[in-house]
Amino acid sequence: MYIELRKSDYEIPRLGFKSNRSSNVVKKSELVMYQESRALLMAMEDKVTEYQRLLENQILELIEEKERELNESISKEYKKIADEWVDQQMDWFFSAEQILSEKLIGIERMVSEIKNELKTQIALAVSSRLTKLSQSENLINHLIDVLHAELEDEAKTLKIQRQEMADGVALTIENSDSVVSINTQKIVEELRGVLESI
Repeated sequence: MYIELRKSDYEIPRLGFKSNRSSNVVKKSELVMYQESRALLMAMEDKVTEYQRLLENQILELIEEKERELNESISKEYKKIADEWVDQQMDWFFSAEQILSEKLIGIERMVSEIKNELKTQIALAVSSRLTKLSQSENLINHLIDVLHAELEDEAKTLKIQRQEMADGVALTIENSDSVVSINTQKIVEELRGVLESI
């Protein structure tokens, strides 16, 4: 910052002689006083320049100090805002993680319930069919073929005894060496047991 002095300011105070005489003669004492006044004026001008320089330096220091304070304040405020933002993000992530975890647990529970329900429905459906299977002629005919094969009766000359029961059919075949019997009810019960263990 500069203080500009007008030219008119340099003329204050004006040094001159006011004489009531009409003569151009100047006394020696008046000349000495003029010289002292002139020296005093120059010294004052030097002081004004020095004070102006000091004032400029103080203003520059003040500006630099205020600039440092402003930068520190901005840095602190920025750090505060950044920390608050990080805290908000952490809270959001924590909340989102909890919500996601609850949703996943709910989905797992729902999938487990659906799975158990399907398992029960399948078990009931298969069990119902297994009950009918014990009386199935296709199964009985297949088992008859198995019995002939077991005793190596490819010509199927051996007679198979068939005994109807409440829940199935018992098939028996025998030759001179052995007797083999199959009960469709037991086969169905074994299949049902395997199904229930799944």
